Amino acid sequence: MQEQFEAPDSPRTAVLWMLFGSFCFGSMNAVVKWTSEHADVWMIIMVRSAVIAFAVAAFAASRGISLKINNRKIMFLRCAVGLTAMVLYFTALARISIGQAVTLQYTAPLFVALLSGKVLAEKVSAGVTLLVITAFVGIILIVSPDLGTVEPDALIALGSGFFAALAYMYVRELRTTDSPTSVVFWFAIASVAGSIVQAAPDLFSLDTKTLAALVGIGIGAGGGQVGITMAYQSANAAWVSAFSYFTVIVAVFYGFIIFGETLSIADWVGGLLIVGSGVALVFMAPAEVKKTSQH
Repeated sequence: MQEQFEAPDSPRTAVLWMLFGSFCFGSMNAVVKWTSEHADVWMIIMVRSAVIAFAVAAFAASRGISLKINNRKIMFLRCAVGLTAMVLYFTALARISIGQAVTLQYTAPLFVALLSGKVLAEKVSAGVTLLVITAFVGIILIVSPDLGTVEPDALIALGSGFFAALAYMYVRELRTTDSPTSVVFWFAIASVAGSIVQAAPDLFSLDTKTLAALVGIGIGAGGGQVGITMAYQSANAAWVSAFSYFTVIVAVFYGFIIFGETLSIADWVGGLLIVGSGVALVFMAPAEVKKTSQH
């Protein structure tokens, strides 16, 4: 018999976790963009994931939390699609602007809203769908108002958004069998295993500054993983996914400060659409969940 880990849904707690995770990921994006000039995608993934695995293992040991995998199939799928999304996204960040990469990768919440009805058997109300689409329009206005001229490399980021959506939905499925700590830990371990062969030969040639940046990516990603994992295990996937758009706002801010990106009127209008959608969602009761996985 599998252990049961599910706790009652808590929408507002989920929002706070998602905002925390999104801030961490937004910060990580900026560091990845800078580091991509000094290390390849495999090195970034390996060090990032090793930092997370070590931190989570230490946390679990200190709290006596079991890292046992109960649902091996879904855990494997979560790790596989998550690693695919990460490889695609970090590759895109190295090739195109941070704004464009974040926009296309953060189509993931839209994919979640569109697919969760079939994959998770969760009801997605028309109001939630409309607000998610509104938020997505806001993202386009902020970072890439003319998607019609996106270069082929940008399609890599779009692909990462699709695979990230699948990863988020598998996290939601794991809520009944595996603890959030276990989900984060095993994804990190799988990511190290999936990148170590390519990255290991160059590990000892890294300079101190690049290594520090890589560790920083790991810290930011760890916070982000914890945040989104807790968020998706605490509320309806389609509903809470809208709040992950906060990552885009954080990334655009860093782009303005670090990479010299300027804000236009479209940027401000887009920001208002995103924030407005987020505020509306806070006061909108999430759709009921058909918890078929319990039957």
